[in-house]
Amino acid sequence: MADREHLNQLEAVLGGLRETAQQKKGAIMKTRAGLCLGVAALLILAVLVGAAQRDASQPAPGQIGDPAAPLTGLQWIKAGPVQLERGSIYVVEFWATWCPPCRTSIPHLTEIQRQFKDQGVTIIGISDETADIVKPFVAQMDEQKKMEYAVAIDREGQVHKGYMEAFGVRGIPHAFIVGKEGNLLWHGHPMAGMDAVLKEVVAGQFDHVAYARKKAAEEKEEARVLALYKNYFTAVGTNPGEAATIGAQLVDSDNTAMLNALAWRILTDVPQESRDLELARAAAAKAVTLTEEKNPSILDTYALALYELGKKYVAQAVTLQKKAIELTDNAQAKENLSKALQRYEAATVE
Repeated sequence: MADREHLNQLEAVLGGLRETAQQKKGAIMKTRAGLCLGVAALLILAVLVGAAQRDASQPAPGQIGDPAAPLTGLQWIKAGPVQLERGSIYVVEFWATWCPPCRTSIPHLTEIQRQFKDQGVTIIGISDETADIVKPFVAQMDEQKKMEYAVAIDREGQVHKGYMEAFGVRGIPHAFIVGKEGNLLWHGHPMAGMDAVLKEVVAGQFDHVAYARKKAAEEKEEARVLALYKNYFTAVGTNPGEAATIGAQLVDSDNTAMLNALAWRILTDVPQESRDLELARAAAAKAVTLTEEKNPSILDTYALALYELGKKYVAQAVTLQKKAIELTDNAQAKENLSKALQRYEAATVE
């Protein structure tokens, strides 16, 4: 999420999850300075919350195909100023220095900029932080040649309003593709299929109308799943039978973000006497399968579920946690995952 206010809004929608969510026995923490992999399972539901919180009193959300908002009121840190011009393609990405998923996406965006530089594509990373925070961060990335695209600061919030607020998006990183005619063609996580879309946009083959229809259907399904998610945690402490019925419906979903968040919250935020460990295991296991064992956050959740189920499953938890560590580049996240691994390994010799 983009800031503390948005964290609070997200947690309220997810059924009153406390900002000081239980730590994974001291190993996983959530702070403004960094979001560790475990609690990211909850924060990744931001896209669902954005859709669910819209109501008739709010301005109409942006639409795919609308003219892109101008890049006004920005303070340029690197490779600017940039203005949207017809005939060129732009990726407008919102990020922050404190956001681990944003930092993970930076080398990816650099690779995309290199790949499409000679094809009229310009990438712009926009943060709402102050220059004294962003400048040294960018300088450090430059030394490592990891952030080779334009960077700007949006302290006035004009660009944020024209893109993020217009589309009801609250989670970062989040990117928007602006086509050659100056229209918004796509938006989403920069590491969630954007490369393939950009190739089609460059080739003039991307059907943004079909994409808009598909995205509307996905958002409708996401809203349905979020409602079930909220209802599960409303019922879990008072009506176990209803909670079990809802839980079965949730596990039928293919929404990996929800499955991961469901498992993690059962494991870390539900009182022990009400925890459905088998549901948490099933949800995490399905999310692992759907992501082909390549998502460290989900592997981390599944490992915890197995560990909580008892000694019979601890060896498998150790194997999964090791794989999560191997897949993680962020130093702080790797440290936290390693602490959990130590706890699991200790349990194998008890």
